[in-house]
Amino acid sequence: MRERDLTNREILIMKCAWSSEKELSVLEMQERLREEFGWDAKHSTLRTFLVDMEGKGFIALERRGRHSYVKVLSGEDEYKKTQTAKMLDFWFDGSSQKMMSALTNEVTEDSVDHLMGVLDELGDD
Repeated sequence: MRERDLTNREILIMKCAWSSEKELSVLEMQERLREEFGWDAKHSTLRTFLVDMEGKGFIALERRGRHSYVKVLSGEDEYKKTQTAKMLDFWFDGSSQKMMSALTNEVTEDSVDHLMGVLDELGDD
């Protein structure tokens, strides 16, 4: 059971883990964070974040030989849904209509067409 949300740095770590096709070693994670997000985290700093995230139930650290590997325990889609629900409740008083209104203030015609297609598909179910 997760007690807390991820911090901004932890989200970057999870984005790397979620986008990987395999479990990453801590060293591989360091490299990806540097390449993808420009975060040159020290090994000890990254390790601290990973231990905290393990305590929150998002990952497990597994030692294999000389290296530790990050095993994802929580999927990205699940996290997105949880965060979207929290945003909806906090910023829009639980109203998806208010949220859609806020999102559509800067929407292009192509985006409206796409959204209408999605809504049509939902109506077919």
